Amino acid sequence: MSLQRPAFHRSATLKLLGVGFLDLLMAIPLSMLDDLRREREGRRGEAEQALAASYGDAQRVGAPLLRVPVEVHETRSDGVVVPHRYWRYLMPDRVDAEAVLTIDRRRRGIFELPVYQADVTLATTFSQPRAALGAFDGEVAWSQAELVFGVADPRGLRRIAPDFEEVEAARTESLGEGPGGLSMFRLARVDLAQRDTPVVGQLQLGLAGSRRFDWLPLAREYRAHLSAPWPDPNFSGAFSPTRSRIDANASEAAWQVLEFNRNLPAVFAGGEIDAAQMSAQAFGVGLYEPGDVYQRNERTLKYGLLVIALSFGVFFLFETLAKLRLHPVQYLLVGTALATFFLVLLAASEHVRFGIAYLMASVVLIAMIAGYAGAVLRRPRHGALIASWLALLYATLYVLVGAEDYALLAGSGLVLALIAATMYLTRRIDWYAFGAPVPPELPTAAEQAS
Repeated sequence: MSLQRPAFHRSATLKLLGVGFLDLLMAIPLSMLDDLRREREGRRGEAEQALAASYGDAQRVGAPLLRVPVEVHETRSDGVVVPHRYWRYLMPDRVDAEAVLTIDRRRRGIFELPVYQADVTLATTFSQPRAALGAFDGEVAWSQAELVFGVADPRGLRRIAPDFEEVEAARTESLGEGPGGLSMFRLARVDLAQRDTPVVGQLQLGLAGSRRFDWLPLAREYRAHLSAPWPDPNFSGAFSPTRSRIDANASEAAWQVLEFNRNLPAVFAGGEIDAAQMSAQAFGVGLYEPGDVYQRNERTLKYGLLVIALSFGVFFLFETLAKLRLHPVQYLLVGTALATFFLVLLAASEHVRFGIAYLMASVVLIAMIAGYAGAVLRRPRHGALIASWLALLYATLYVLVGAEDYALLAGSGLVLALIAATMYLTRRIDWYAFGAPVPPELPTAAEQAS
Protein backbone atom coordinates (compact mmCIF):
# COMPACT_ATOMS: atom_id res chain seq x y z
CA MET A 1 0.00 0.00 0.00
CA SER A 2 1.42 3.32 -0.98
CA LEU A 3 1.40 6.29 1.31
CA GLN A 4 -0.58 9.27 0.07
CA ARG A 5 0.69 12.75 0.83
CA PRO A 6 -1.66 15.34 2.32
CA ALA A 7 -2.99 17.93 -0.11
CA PHE A 8 -0.72 20.68 1.22
CA HIS A 9 2.39 18.60 0.69
CA ARG A 10 1.30 17.51 -2.74
CA SER A 11 0.79 21.15 -3.79
CA ALA A 12 4.11 22.81 -2.91
CA THR A 13 4.34 23.94 -6.52
CA LEU A 14 0.81 25.25 -6.40
CA LYS A 15 1.71 27.16 -3.24
CA LEU A 16 4.59 28.82 -5.05
CA LEU A 17 2.34 29.66 -7.98
CA GLY A 18 -0.19 31.08 -5.55
CA VAL A 19 2.44 33.33 -4.01
CA GLY A 20 3.36 34.51 -7.51
CA PHE A 21 -0.29 35.22 -8.25
CA LEU A 22 -0.58 37.31 -5.07
CA ASP A 23 2.47 39.29 -6.16
CA LEU A 24 0.85 40.03 -9.52
CA LEU A 25 -2.37 40.90 -7.71
CA MET A 26 -0.50 43.65 -5.86
CA ALA A 27 -0.11 45.41 -9.22
CA ILE A 28 -3.66 46.70 -8.71
CA PRO A 29 -2.95 48.86 -5.62
CA LEU A 30 0.40 49.91 -7.12
CA SER A 31 -1.40 51.08 -10.25
CA MET A 32 -3.89 53.02 -8.11
CA LEU A 33 -0.99 54.63 -6.26
CA ASP A 34 0.59 55.65 -9.57
CA ASP A 35 -2.71 57.27 -10.59
CA LEU A 36 -2.71 59.14 -7.29
CA ARG A 37 0.86 60.29 -7.96
CA ARG A 38 -0.18 61.59 -11.39
CA GLU A 39 -3.10 63.45 -9.84
CA ARG A 40 -0.86 65.11 -7.25
CA GLU A 41 1.66 66.01 -9.93
CA GLY A 42 -1.14 67.55 -11.98
CA ARG A 43 -2.24 69.61 -8.99
CA ARG A 44 1.30 70.86 -8.62
CA GLY A 45 1.31 71.85 -12.29
CA GLU A 46 -1.90 73.82 -11.79
CA ALA A 47 -0.40 75.58 -8.78
CA GLU A 48 2.74 76.45 -10.77
CA GLN A 49 0.66 77.82 -13.62
CA ALA A 50 -1.28 80.02 -11.21
CA LEU A 51 1.95 81.31 -9.67
CA ALA A 52 3.48 81.94 -13.09
CA ALA A 53 0.37 83.81 -14.22
CA SER A 54 0.61 86.22 -11.30
CA TYR A 55 4.40 86.61 -11.22
CA GLY A 56 5.70 85.96 -14.73
CA ASP A 57 6.10 82.87 -16.88
CA ALA A 58 9.15 81.57 -18.71
CA GLN A 59 10.80 84.50 -20.48
CA ARG A 60 12.45 84.91 -23.87
CA VAL A 61 14.62 87.90 -24.54
CA GLY A 62 15.82 88.86 -28.01
CA ALA A 63 17.20 92.22 -29.00
CA PRO A 64 16.00 95.64 -30.14
CA LEU A 65 14.87 95.63 -33.77
CA LEU A 66 14.51 98.40 -36.32
CA ARG A 67 11.22 98.49 -38.15
CA VAL A 68 10.04 100.73 -40.98
CA PRO A 69 6.56 101.08 -42.47
CA VAL A 70 6.13 100.16 -46.12
CA GLU A 71 3.04 101.17 -48.07
CA VAL A 72 2.00 99.25 -51.16
CA HIS A 73 -0.98 99.70 -53.39
CA GLU A 74 -3.12 96.70 -54.31
CA THR A 75 -5.61 96.74 -57.16
CA ARG A 76 -8.83 94.92 -56.43
CA SER A 77 -10.83 92.98 -59.00
CA ASP A 78 -13.13 95.95 -59.47
CA GLY A 79 -10.18 98.19 -60.39
CA VAL A 80 -10.09 100.12 -57.11
CA VAL A 81 -6.56 100.75 -55.78
CA VAL A 82 -6.32 100.08 -52.04
CA PRO A 83 -3.29 101.17 -50.00
CA HIS A 84 -1.87 98.59 -47.64
CA ARG A 85 0.79 99.14 -44.97
CA TYR A 86 3.06 96.54 -43.44
CA TRP A 87 6.19 96.61 -41.30
CA ARG A 88 9.67 95.56 -42.28
CA TYR A 89 12.05 94.46 -39.50
CA LEU A 90 15.84 94.58 -39.33
CA MET A 91 18.00 92.67 -36.87
CA PRO A 92 21.07 94.35 -35.37
CA ASP A 93 24.53 93.55 -36.64
CA ARG A 94 25.75 92.72 -33.17
CA VAL A 95 24.26 92.22 -29.71
CA ASP A 96 26.17 91.66 -26.49
CA ALA A 97 23.60 90.37 -24.01
CA GLU A 98 24.13 90.03 -20.28
CA ALA A 99 21.68 88.67 -17.69
CA VAL A 100 22.12 88.30 -13.94
CA LEU A 101 19.39 86.26 -12.26
CA THR A 102 18.29 86.46 -8.63
CA ILE A 103 16.41 83.34 -7.55
CA ASP A 104 13.49 83.17 -5.15
CA ARG A 105 10.63 80.78 -4.41
CA ARG A 106 6.91 81.35 -4.34
CA ARG A 107 4.42 79.06 -2.59
CA ARG A 108 0.82 78.13 -3.25
CA GLY A 109 -0.45 75.70 -0.66
CA ILE A 110 2.12 72.94 -0.24
CA PHE A 111 3.63 73.57 -3.67
CA GLU A 112 6.37 76.01 -4.56
CA LEU A 113 7.80 77.44 -7.76
CA PRO A 114 11.33 78.75 -8.43
CA VAL A 115 11.11 82.32 -9.75
CA TYR A 116 13.70 84.90 -10.69
CA GLN A 117 14.39 88.58 -11.17
CA ALA A 118 16.65 89.21 -14.15
CA ASP A 119 18.75 92.30 -14.73
CA VAL A 120 19.31 92.29 -18.49
CA THR A 121 21.55 94.51 -20.61
CA LEU A 122 21.46 94.37 -24.41
CA ALA A 123 24.29 96.34 -26.06
CA THR A 124 23.13 96.77 -29.65
CA THR A 125 24.70 97.95 -32.90
CA PHE A 126 23.05 98.61 -36.28
CA SER A 127 26.01 99.38 -38.56
CA GLN A 128 24.25 100.61 -41.73
CA PRO A 129 20.55 100.23 -41.12
CA ARG A 130 19.19 101.83 -44.28
CA ALA A 131 21.53 99.92 -46.58
CA ALA A 132 20.82 96.67 -44.70
CA LEU A 133 17.07 97.13 -45.06
CA GLY A 134 17.52 97.32 -48.84
CA ALA A 135 14.94 98.20 -51.43
CA PHE A 136 11.26 97.26 -51.24
CA ASP A 137 8.31 97.16 -53.50
CA GLY A 138 6.30 100.08 -52.30
CA GLU A 139 6.77 103.42 -50.59
CA VAL A 140 9.06 103.30 -47.57
CA ALA A 141 8.48 105.85 -44.81
CA TRP A 142 12.10 106.13 -43.67
CA SER A 143 11.35 109.03 -41.36
CA GLN A 144 8.91 106.88 -39.34
CA ALA A 145 11.36 104.10 -38.50
CA GLU A 146 11.24 102.84 -34.92
CA LEU A 147 13.28 100.88 -32.44
CA VAL A 148 11.13 98.09 -31.01
CA PHE A 149 11.65 95.22 -28.60
CA GLY A 150 9.82 91.96 -27.94
CA VAL A 151 9.47 89.79 -24.85
CA ALA A 152 7.60 86.54 -24.24
CA ASP A 153 5.56 87.49 -21.16
CA PRO A 154 5.01 91.23 -20.67
CA ARG A 155 3.54 90.61 -17.20
CA GLY A 156 7.10 90.10 -15.98
CA LEU A 157 8.43 93.49 -17.15
CA ARG A 158 9.52 95.55 -14.18
CA ARG A 159 11.77 98.08 -15.89
CA ILE A 160 12.59 98.99 -19.49
CA ALA A 161 15.21 101.68 -20.10
CA PRO A 162 16.50 102.29 -23.66
CA ASP A 163 19.61 104.41 -24.14
CA PHE A 164 20.53 104.91 -27.81
CA GLU A 165 22.72 107.59 -29.34
CA GLU A 166 21.19 110.27 -31.55
CA VAL A 167 17.65 108.93 -31.61
CA GLU A 168 14.38 110.64 -30.83
CA ALA A 169 13.17 109.63 -27.39
CA ALA A 170 9.68 108.25 -27.29
CA ARG A 171 7.40 107.03 -24.56
CA THR A 172 7.70 103.27 -24.24
CA GLU A 173 4.36 101.78 -25.18
CA SER A 174 2.93 98.40 -26.04
CA LEU A 175 2.40 97.51 -29.70
CA GLY A 176 0.62 94.21 -29.09
CA GLU A 177 1.71 90.91 -30.53
CA GLY A 178 4.55 91.02 -33.02
CA PRO A 179 6.77 88.60 -34.94
CA GLY A 180 7.10 85.15 -33.48
CA GLY A 181 4.29 85.75 -30.99
CA LEU A 182 6.39 88.18 -28.95
CA SER A 183 4.78 91.12 -27.16
CA MET A 184 6.32 94.19 -28.81
CA PHE A 185 7.14 97.58 -27.29
CA ARG A 186 8.17 100.87 -28.96
CA LEU A 187 11.49 102.15 -27.59
CA ALA A 188 12.35 105.19 -29.74
CA ARG A 189 11.87 106.80 -33.14
CA VAL A 190 14.73 106.85 -35.66
CA ASP A 191 14.66 109.13 -38.68
CA LEU A 192 16.46 107.08 -41.30
CA ALA A 193 15.55 109.54 -44.06
CA GLN A 194 18.22 111.95 -42.87
CA ARG A 195 20.62 109.42 -41.50
CA ASP A 196 22.56 106.39 -42.59
CA THR A 197 25.02 106.29 -39.71
CA PRO A 198 25.22 103.46 -37.15
CA VAL A 199 22.52 103.21 -34.51
CA VAL A 200 24.28 102.27 -31.28
CA GLY A 201 23.06 101.97 -27.73
CA GLN A 202 21.78 99.61 -25.11
CA LEU A 203 18.56 98.45 -23.57
CA GLN A 204 18.29 97.67 -19.86
CA LEU A 205 15.49 95.47 -18.54
CA GLY A 206 14.17 94.40 -15.19
CA LEU A 207 12.38 91.16 -15.88
CA ALA A 208 10.53 88.70 -13.65
CA GLY A 209 9.88 85.14 -14.70
CA SER A 210 9.79 81.52 -13.63
CA ARG A 211 11.08 78.09 -14.60
CA ARG A 212 13.12 79.16 -17.67
CA PHE A 213 15.06 82.07 -19.10
CA ASP A 214 15.82 81.98 -22.83
CA TRP A 215 17.70 84.09 -25.35
CA LEU A 216 16.54 84.67 -28.91
CA PRO A 217 19.49 85.23 -31.29
CA LEU A 218 17.96 88.20 -33.14
CA ALA A 219 21.22 89.59 -34.51
CA ARG A 220 23.79 88.83 -37.15
CA GLU A 221 26.18 88.10 -34.28
CA TYR A 222 24.64 87.36 -30.90
CA ARG A 223 26.80 86.99 -27.79
CA ALA A 224 25.04 86.15 -24.54
CA HIS A 225 26.17 85.61 -20.98
CA LEU A 226 24.04 84.51 -18.03
CA SER A 227 24.80 83.94 -14.36
CA ALA A 228 22.51 82.71 -11.60
CA PRO A 229 22.82 81.45 -8.00
CA TRP A 230 21.42 78.07 -9.05
CA PRO A 231 23.56 74.94 -8.67
CA ASP A 232 21.53 72.71 -11.01
CA PRO A 233 20.98 74.59 -14.28
CA ASN A 234 19.61 72.90 -17.36
CA PHE A 235 21.37 74.60 -20.27
CA SER A 236 19.26 73.62 -23.24
CA GLY A 237 17.72 74.86 -26.46
CA ALA A 238 18.83 75.31 -30.03
CA PHE A 239 22.44 76.15 -29.11
CA SER A 240 24.82 74.84 -26.46
CA PRO A 241 27.00 77.17 -24.39
CA THR A 242 30.46 77.85 -25.70
CA ARG A 243 31.58 77.77 -22.09
CA SER A 244 29.91 77.13 -18.75
CA ARG A 245 30.75 76.84 -15.08
CA ILE A 246 28.71 75.12 -12.39
CA ASP A 247 29.57 74.87 -8.71
CA ALA A 248 27.72 74.21 -5.47
CA ASN A 249 26.28 77.72 -5.19
CA ALA A 250 26.06 79.25 -8.67
CA SER A 251 26.31 78.70 -12.39
CA GLU A 252 27.08 80.70 -15.50
CA ALA A 253 27.25 80.17 -19.23
CA ALA A 254 28.12 82.02 -22.42
CA TRP A 255 26.85 81.55 -25.97
CA GLN A 256 27.81 82.84 -29.40
CA VAL A 257 25.43 82.53 -32.34
CA LEU A 258 26.26 83.78 -35.83
CA GLU A 259 23.90 84.63 -38.68
CA PHE A 260 24.52 81.38 -40.53
CA ASN A 261 23.92 79.32 -37.35
CA ARG A 262 20.25 80.25 -37.01
CA ASN A 263 17.24 79.72 -39.22
CA LEU A 264 15.94 83.29 -39.16
CA PRO A 265 16.33 85.99 -41.84
CA ALA A 266 18.05 89.24 -40.87
CA VAL A 267 15.34 91.26 -42.66
CA PHE A 268 11.73 90.09 -42.57
CA ALA A 269 8.16 91.24 -42.76
CA GLY A 270 5.87 91.16 -39.76
CA GLY A 271 4.08 87.94 -40.63
CA GLU A 272 7.00 85.94 -42.00
CA ILE A 273 8.10 84.42 -38.65
CA ASP A 274 5.62 82.46 -36.57
CA ALA A 275 5.86 81.47 -32.92
CA ALA A 276 7.05 77.93 -33.63
CA GLN A 277 9.90 79.15 -35.86
CA MET A 278 10.95 81.73 -33.29
CA SER A 279 10.83 79.36 -30.32
CA ALA A 280 12.87 76.77 -32.24
CA GLN A 281 15.85 79.18 -32.15
CA ALA A 282 15.67 79.89 -28.41
CA PHE A 283 18.32 78.76 -25.95
CA GLY A 284 19.00 79.38 -22.31
CA VAL A 285 18.64 77.85 -18.88
CA GLY A 286 15.92 75.97 -17.06
CA LEU A 287 15.71 76.07 -13.29
CA TYR A 288 16.01 72.33 -13.03
CA GLU A 289 15.34 70.74 -9.64
CA PRO A 290 17.16 67.40 -9.34
CA GLY A 291 15.28 64.55 -7.80
CA ASP A 292 11.87 66.03 -8.36
CA VAL A 293 9.64 64.52 -5.68
CA TYR A 294 7.06 63.10 -8.11
CA GLN A 295 9.69 61.79 -10.50
CA ARG A 296 11.44 60.03 -7.61
CA ASN A 297 8.13 58.59 -6.42
CA GLU A 298 7.47 57.36 -9.95
CA ARG A 299 10.87 55.64 -10.15
CA THR A 300 10.28 54.09 -6.73
CA LEU A 301 6.88 52.74 -7.77
CA LYS A 302 8.42 51.07 -10.81
CA TYR A 303 10.27 48.75 -8.43
CA GLY A 304 7.11 48.04 -6.41
CA LEU A 305 6.34 44.58 -7.79
CA LEU A 306 9.99 43.58 -7.51
CA VAL A 307 10.13 44.64 -3.85
CA ILE A 308 6.97 42.70 -3.03
CA ALA A 309 8.15 39.64 -4.98
CA LEU A 310 11.50 39.60 -3.17
CA SER A 311 9.76 39.95 0.18
CA PHE A 312 7.35 37.14 -0.63
CA GLY A 313 10.32 35.06 -1.72
CA VAL A 314 11.98 35.45 1.67
CA PHE A 315 8.81 34.37 3.47
CA PHE A 316 8.50 31.36 1.17
CA LEU A 317 12.11 30.40 1.91
CA PHE A 318 11.33 30.50 5.62
CA GLU A 319 8.42 28.14 4.92
CA THR A 320 10.71 25.83 3.02
CA LEU A 321 13.84 25.85 5.16
CA ALA A 322 12.22 26.10 8.58
CA LYS A 323 9.34 23.78 7.70
CA LEU A 324 6.71 26.36 8.60
CA ARG A 325 3.36 27.04 7.06
CA LEU A 326 1.96 30.48 6.11
CA HIS A 327 -1.56 31.11 4.94
CA PRO A 328 -2.19 33.09 1.71
CA VAL A 329 -4.02 35.67 3.83
CA GLN A 330 -0.77 36.28 5.71
CA TYR A 331 1.05 36.83 2.42
CA LEU A 332 -1.71 39.22 1.36
CA LEU A 333 -1.38 41.23 4.58
CA VAL A 334 2.37 41.52 4.11
CA GLY A 335 1.90 42.60 0.47
CA THR A 336 -0.66 45.22 1.48
CA ALA A 337 1.76 46.63 4.04
CA LEU A 338 4.53 46.75 1.43
CA ALA A 339 2.24 48.61 -0.98
CA THR A 340 1.27 51.04 1.78
CA PHE A 341 4.93 52.05 1.98
CA PHE A 342 4.60 53.84 -1.37
CA LEU A 343 1.48 55.69 -0.21
CA VAL A 344 3.20 56.89 2.96
CA LEU A 345 6.27 57.89 0.94
CA LEU A 346 4.19 59.96 -1.51
CA ALA A 347 2.26 61.72 1.23
CA ALA A 348 5.32 62.47 3.38
CA SER A 349 7.55 63.60 0.50
CA GLU A 350 5.15 66.46 -0.30
CA HIS A 351 5.98 68.01 3.06
CA VAL A 352 9.58 67.04 3.86
CA ARG A 353 12.67 66.21 1.82
CA PHE A 354 12.43 62.96 -0.13
CA GLY A 355 15.28 61.32 1.77
CA ILE A 356 13.67 62.04 5.14
CA ALA A 357 10.26 60.87 3.88
CA TYR A 358 11.83 57.67 2.55
CA LEU A 359 13.53 56.99 5.89
CA MET A 360 10.32 57.60 7.84
CA ALA A 361 8.21 55.34 5.60
CA SER A 362 10.76 52.51 5.49
CA VAL A 363 11.36 52.49 9.27
CA VAL A 364 7.62 52.32 10.01
CA LEU A 365 7.00 49.54 7.46
CA ILE A 366 10.04 47.49 8.48
CA ALA A 367 9.05 47.63 12.14
CA MET A 368 5.46 46.64 11.36
CA ILE A 369 6.32 43.74 9.04
CA ALA A 370 9.16 42.48 11.25
CA GLY A 371 6.89 42.40 14.29
CA TYR A 372 4.22 40.56 12.33
CA ALA A 373 6.75 38.11 10.89
CA GLY A 374 8.14 37.33 14.34
CA ALA A 375 4.62 36.46 15.49
CA VAL A 376 3.48 34.32 12.56
CA LEU A 377 6.85 32.57 12.19
CA ARG A 378 6.80 31.94 15.98
CA ARG A 379 10.37 33.08 16.57
CA PRO A 380 11.55 36.68 17.20
CA ARG A 381 14.82 35.72 15.53
CA HIS A 382 12.93 35.18 12.28
CA GLY A 383 11.37 38.63 12.61
CA ALA A 384 14.83 40.15 13.08
CA LEU A 385 16.08 38.38 9.96
CA ILE A 386 13.09 39.70 7.99
CA ALA A 387 13.81 43.21 9.31
CA SER A 388 17.45 42.96 8.20
CA TRP A 389 16.42 41.79 4.77
CA LEU A 390 13.86 44.59 4.34
CA ALA A 391 16.37 47.19 5.54
CA LEU A 392 18.85 45.99 2.93
CA LEU A 393 16.14 45.92 0.28
CA TYR A 394 14.90 49.45 0.99
CA ALA A 395 18.45 50.81 1.20
CA THR A 396 19.24 49.28 -2.18
CA LEU A 397 16.02 50.67 -3.64
CA TYR A 398 16.93 54.17 -2.43
CA VAL A 399 20.29 53.93 -4.16
CA LEU A 400 18.63 52.74 -7.37
CA VAL A 401 16.15 55.61 -7.32
CA GLY A 402 18.91 58.14 -6.86
CA ALA A 403 21.24 56.70 -9.50
CA GLU A 404 19.28 57.54 -12.65
CA ASP A 405 22.07 56.77 -15.07
CA TYR A 406 23.08 53.45 -13.49
CA ALA A 407 19.71 52.27 -12.16
CA LEU A 408 19.24 49.58 -14.83
CA LEU A 409 22.76 48.22 -14.41
CA ALA A 410 22.56 48.17 -10.62
CA GLY A 411 19.04 46.73 -10.61
CA SER A 412 19.93 43.89 -12.97
CA GLY A 413 23.01 43.11 -10.88
CA LEU A 414 20.89 42.99 -7.73
CA VAL A 415 18.35 40.60 -9.26
CA LEU A 416 21.13 38.35 -10.51
CA ALA A 417 22.74 38.28 -7.06
CA LEU A 418 19.43 37.43 -5.39
CA ILE A 419 18.72 34.61 -7.82
CA ALA A 420 22.20 33.23 -7.18
CA ALA A 421 21.68 33.44 -3.39
CA THR A 422 18.32 31.67 -3.66
CA MET A 423 19.84 28.90 -5.76
CA TYR A 424 22.60 28.47 -3.19
CA LEU A 425 20.27 28.33 -0.16
CA THR A 426 17.91 25.84 -1.81
CA ARG A 427 20.52 23.66 -3.50
CA ARG A 428 20.00 20.71 -1.11
CA ILE A 429 16.20 20.77 -1.10
CA ASP A 430 14.44 17.85 -2.70
CA TRP A 431 11.43 19.67 -4.06
CA TYR A 432 9.68 16.41 -4.94
CA ALA A 433 9.99 15.24 -1.37
CA PHE A 434 9.31 18.67 0.09
CA GLY A 435 7.09 18.26 3.14
CA ALA A 436 6.47 14.55 2.57
CA PRO A 437 5.30 12.70 5.67
CA VAL A 438 7.74 10.33 7.33
CA PRO A 439 6.65 6.71 6.67
CA PRO A 440 5.75 4.69 9.80
CA GLU A 441 8.49 2.55 11.28
CA LEU A 442 8.13 -1.21 10.73
CA PRO A 443 8.03 -3.40 13.86
CA THR A 444 11.21 -5.18 14.78
CA ALA A 445 11.49 -9.01 14.82
CA ALA A 446 11.30 -9.14 18.64
CA GLU A 447 8.19 -7.04 18.55
CA GLN A 448 6.69 -9.34 15.97
CA ALA A 449 7.47 -12.42 18.07
CA SER A 450 5.86 -10.95 21.13
